[in-house]
Amino acid sequence: MIRPKKEILISQLLFFMFIGSIGSFGSFINLHLEQVVGLTGSQIGFVAFLGLIVTVIMNPIWGYIADKSGKHVLLLKMAFLGTVAIGALYYGSRSFLLIVISVIFFEGLRAPIMPLLEFISTNYCAKYNYDFGRVRVIASWGFLIVAMATGFMVAGLEFELFGRLVSFAGFISLEFATFGILIIMSAIAFLLLFLLPNTSKKENEVTNYQDPSFGKRDVKDLLTNRRFVFILAFTMVGFVTVDTLFLYSTMHLVTVLGASENIVSWIAFFAVVPELILLPFGTVLIMKFGFRNWYIFTVLTMILRLAICSFTTSPLIFALSGGVHALMIIMHVIGTISYIRKVVSPSVLGLALTVLASASALSRAVMSFIFGWIYEHINSFAVFRVATLIVLVALVMAIKSKNLKEVGAEIQAP
Repeated sequence: MIRPKKEILISQLLFFMFIGSIGSFGSFINLHLEQVVGLTGSQIGFVAFLGLIVTVIMNPIWGYIADKSGKHVLLLKMAFLGTVAIGALYYGSRSFLLIVISVIFFEGLRAPIMPLLEFISTNYCAKYNYDFGRVRVIASWGFLIVAMATGFMVAGLEFELFGRLVSFAGFISLEFATFGILIIMSAIAFLLLFLLPNTSKKENEVTNYQDPSFGKRDVKDLLTNRRFVFILAFTMVGFVTVDTLFLYSTMHLVTVLGASENIVSWIAFFAVVPELILLPFGTVLIMKFGFRNWYIFTVLTMILRLAICSFTTSPLIFALSGGVHALMIIMHVIGTISYIRKVVSPSVLGLALTVLASASALSRAVMSFIFGWIYEHINSFAVFRVATLIVLVALVMAIKSKNLKEVGAEIQAP
């Protein structure tokens, strides 16, 4: 007999591996494309745009197949294995054309990982009455540990301890920091998936949910669901804008402000440590503060952070402003997922999460292209100032929204 929380433990490890790999890949991919391959800001923006458009197209397809077949775990295995294989091709690409080809396959195969991880883990949490925040916080540990370690391994570290200088030089390449760690951690995640228990039809576990009647009508109902469409639009304008923007932070800090590559480590430290403290209590915080109130408060902190980054020339102040990042993560991974689980049918939950990922990818694609153009043709500070104006729209949406108020009241109802 399987111990009740084995699935929870494996879900935590999968989040650690996946988000940890993003801690290295996401932190250095733009810098790699700029400094190693030699692409311009516009070309980097186009590469990001193209990869995200592929994600937009593929995510609903993956989500539909997953909900139709009930093979969510199998599709996760395929996605992680594909990341390993195509990641190796992307690793060795040194021409713009080969990078374009690589990113199409890479993002197309990697697209469903996050929504499918959220699907199976939130279902396990519902099964065992386990707070999802305590699962998702392990992802924050993964990002913090890997991003900090990678930054120091690339650039080295120097500090004074008890009056003595302690230092070491960087010992891995920018290429390995971007792709090597991603490939290794994705391979480990692929193997971990084989430890998830097989579920029988008699047990009818949600991760093997299969509805033979699932079809076009279910898809249409989902896409015309007023409450669901609202949270898609809000996420695209608010969370995704900030999330996309900080992919350019490494270029801004290293290339423009002259910081060392290990600034990535300090950004991760100041952004993620508050997550480790607050995320396990995310549900309690949202319930105590008020669902819609948390969204309004969080967007205000996002605007404050962007305003600081728009003008400061100090890498340290830039990094310190990331301390409010935890509030945004709680809003998205606790609030938004709880919202979606409340407003959509369980039969289309996997599809709903992949549609959310696609909508986010579409927004990220447009933002990446715009931010890349601004970075090249105006300056890097202007990127943050434009983003601040966009996030102001999210603030208006949160204040004016009846959906956040209504659904929040349903979530908070005993």
